[in-house]
Amino acid sequence: MGTSIRRIGRIEPERPFLLAAWPGMGNVAYGAAAYLKDNLPMEKFAEIDSEGIFYKTGVQIKGGVVSIPQLPTGEFFFYKNRFPENEFRLRDILLFIGESQPVMEKEYDLARGVVEVAKQHKVDQIITFAATPVNITHRSEPAVWAVSTDPVILKKLPGYGLKIMSSGHIGGLNGLLLGVGKEAGINGVCFLGEIPFYTAKIENPKSSLAILKAFMRYTGVEIDTNGLRQTAEYVEEEIDKVSKSTKQTLFGKESEERPRKENEGAETLPDAVPHGIREKIEFMFEAAGKDISRAGELKKELDKWELFGEYEDRFLDLFGEKNL
Repeated sequence: MGTSIRRIGRIEPERPFLLAAWPGMGNVAYGAAAYLKDNLPMEKFAEIDSEGIFYKTGVQIKGGVVSIPQLPTGEFFFYKNRFPENEFRLRDILLFIGESQPVMEKEYDLARGVVEVAKQHKVDQIITFAATPVNITHRSEPAVWAVSTDPVILKKLPGYGLKIMSSGHIGGLNGLLLGVGKEAGINGVCFLGEIPFYTAKIENPKSSLAILKAFMRYTGVEIDTNGLRQTAEYVEEEIDKVSKSTKQTLFGKESEERPRKENEGAETLPDAVPHGIREKIEFMFEAAGKDISRAGELKKELDKWELFGEYEDRFLDLFGEKNL
């Protein structure tokens, strides 16, 4: 069963491209698209029928009172391009923003519904945003990677300051939509903003800002990004506070302030620790890498066997870098 689209208004776009985004890692894609929508005079012209895509699987509680939650929305907006001449001259913008991604069984149906609207308005290029976790810190300046369904477009992307991602995977609808668009004969591009591995579940406006700047270079669209930049600086400072608090919880005081034991940092002889314990520690490192809340448990085990000095660098790397 296909996705039902409700029309709200009539639009007549000229050579439009479609930008589409859903929430994902770091809320990077949704954050960038939502900021664009809020800073351009856009007109809503259609929405998906959420009843056919999402399910009500729980309830909301407010003041002890239970109520049925609203289903996530998926809305189409239209912007009449008023920007100077560039490769996208006179190209209007169709924007689709989904509040949530549906269950896996419904992703393809939703993607086809969005592509169908694109075809009806003669869209010839789809742009999506996504995040890619890499080994950087939240203080690093995130790069933006790109892929395309068209080799000709792909060759042009480095000219916009984008890095080409030669292999990998784009999960969810931010990636799937490009494939469905290609099936329908519509070329596509995805911009992927870098985020640190350890912040995948934290909103990352810094990466959203990097993607939005890349999008502006690519399309010629110009908006004031100061609001998003300020939000990015605030989140960066908050992560600093959390990381400092985490280190104090694990180590007591800041490592540079605490007295150093005479033999601290010296490598413990392998023969002094049972092989089974080292295997256990490797398993605990793997678990902490997937869930940083397990780091405290790992620290206790290292202290128990007086191995922290040997594993200190690896342990601190769990938080992004040694001096996070």
